[in-house]
Amino acid sequence: MKKIFLQGIFALLLCACSKPGTTDLVSFEVYCEMVANGAKPIALSHPMTMEEADRAMPEFAQVARKNNLYVYREDNFPVSALFPAETTRERSVFVIFKDSLRLEQYRQLKQDIAERRWDDQLLARRMGRLLGYSTQGINHLLMENTAFRTINSFGIKEQTTHLYYNDLARAKQFYAEQLGFTPLEDNRFQISSTSYIQLHALSAEHPKEQPKSTAIALLTDQLPEWYAYVQKLGIPIKYSYKPKEGGPHDGFVAIDPEGYLLEFEQFKQHPENELLMAALSKVPYLTTTVDSLGFYGSITWTYHQDLLAQQNYYQEVLGFEMVADQGWTKIFQTSHSSFIGLVDERRGMENYANEKAVEIGWKVEQLEALQSYLRTSNPGFSGSLIGSELYTYRFY
Repeated sequence: MKKIFLQGIFALLLCACSKPGTTDLVSFEVYCEMVANGAKPIALSHPMTMEEADRAMPEFAQVARKNNLYVYREDNFPVSALFPAETTRERSVFVIFKDSLRLEQYRQLKQDIAERRWDDQLLARRMGRLLGYSTQGINHLLMENTAFRTINSFGIKEQTTHLYYNDLARAKQFYAEQLGFTPLEDNRFQISSTSYIQLHALSAEHPKEQPKSTAIALLTDQLPEWYAYVQKLGIPIKYSYKPKEGGPHDGFVAIDPEGYLLEFEQFKQHPENELLMAALSKVPYLTTTVDSLGFYGSITWTYHQDLLAQQNYYQEVLGFEMVADQGWTKIFQTSHSSFIGLVDERRGMENYANEKAVEIGWKVEQLEALQSYLRTSNPGFSGSLIGSELYTYRFY
């Protein structure tokens, strides 16, 4: 469905027209409105023959002036990995822009493409951003026209957060008996419909005293009940429950037997949460064995020194959609009810560490295809992926 939709959009934005006419002019007016209102940094007309461009130029210039815009005729449109080369070969395109900086930005990009100063994919992403495409949209166009694939395009179905303990038996008892999670095979516990935690004994890779560099948000709309229950059991609390009217979220933070932070959290309708709230509205509630209390999702928080670089990694390499931007935290949906939250370590509850007592696992629908792709695109791939700030991602 996405492929058909993108092909339709692509045909609308960059398709060859047999002759200029009312449809071309109406489309040009729409593109002008988008640039004038800031929806796109620049826009492109339909590609057309040189003769068609000669005839269209006067009307296009008039429409641009009416919208306080400028138009630049391009008879040699730069070829990038974003679009098939044949789309603009021996065709003219009109570039619609609002100020001279955008035209200069386009010209710089054209020169860099001609001189191949950057990697082909980086140049294509620059073109996509200049045209106002989202990272998701750029990813889809790259996957249409090159061998590039995001990890998410292979079908992520669920998420498991792996945690490591000195006293594994005690940790299992805590999650099963005190928090009421149902034990599954291999010390695995289900939090929500597609999110899990899995407990492991310490190992050479994850020794005692290794920094956690993670916390887990347990999403619920029963905060008062959970808070009273946690207090009743005497589970240590790092941050108490102090609901705030009009805020983006409420919650409290408890501490598990070996120091992992558990954030019982409820997100609320707020400008920074609008897409997240839409995602959460579609997930089922999973009840624990504790007094009909439960959760409907989880966020695994990870802590970073370079938040922007990690955001780019999650969007461009992993291919996940950001559903909440809180400035110093960025939340990505990884499956139906599981999320990853990237946190600037200078503001978060934990710190970044090169070695950390957490790994993240994703169940993949097309596992063999993903492994084949990673072996080709990542020399040395041996079953897990090491991210840009040394978090380990497993696939199963």
